[in-house]
Amino acid sequence: MNMPAIMPRAASRLKLPSAISLNVRQREVRRQLIYNRVRKVAASNSLRRFLADRIPAVPAEFLKLLAGSLLGYWIVVSLLAHFFHFNPVYTLSAFGLLYSIQAVYYKYRLAKDPSYRIPRCRCAGRRNDNAEAVLQSRESAIFGIPNAVLGIVLYVALPLSVYRQFTQAALPLAAIAVLVSLYLGYVMVFRIRNLCINCINVLALNGLILWWLVR
Repeated sequence: MNMPAIMPRAASRLKLPSAISLNVRQREVRRQLIYNRVRKVAASNSLRRFLADRIPAVPAEFLKLLAGSLLGYWIVVSLLAHFFHFNPVYTLSAFGLLYSIQAVYYKYRLAKDPSYRIPRCRCAGRRNDNAEAVLQSRESAIFGIPNAVLGIVLYVALPLSVYRQFTQAALPLAAIAVLVSLYLGYVMVFRIRNLCINCINVLALNGLILWWLVR
């Protein structure tokens, strides 16, 4: 009998069950991974549906845009402060002044021509962006003075107060601006039911200005 020829065949027979077992285990691991991924996707979709059913579209979009504005401006002013030593209050006030002047211009155009349409970017897919309705509402002015005009005064007064180290004057101004912006945000979302991205940016700027002054 040829023993050396028999031994490799016996060894191959012994290895066959091990290979099958290893293959089965690998398939089971892959199946478990796929199952876990499917569960995560299903849970994520369920959470989105749950929130969508309970949070109306306008408030949800408002919160999303506000969070994006807060994060974006915080990154910008932090980088400018770190690399160029710009005072964050000055930078934020400059943005606020720009948006306020822009809003005054838009309100003027709408007063002259109610059919005027404000230029907007659709890249973010905003479905409830209707700045015209917000700027034409009665809440867009206080005692006949457009809120944007008051914003211009605010964003000039704030950096001047900080420059002259009148912190006791700057803090109350910033706090009042935040409270007014929150109230106007509530009106925009729950009464007008339309969004103005400039108004949301101003709310984010006011919140960040107050935060930096408190720091």
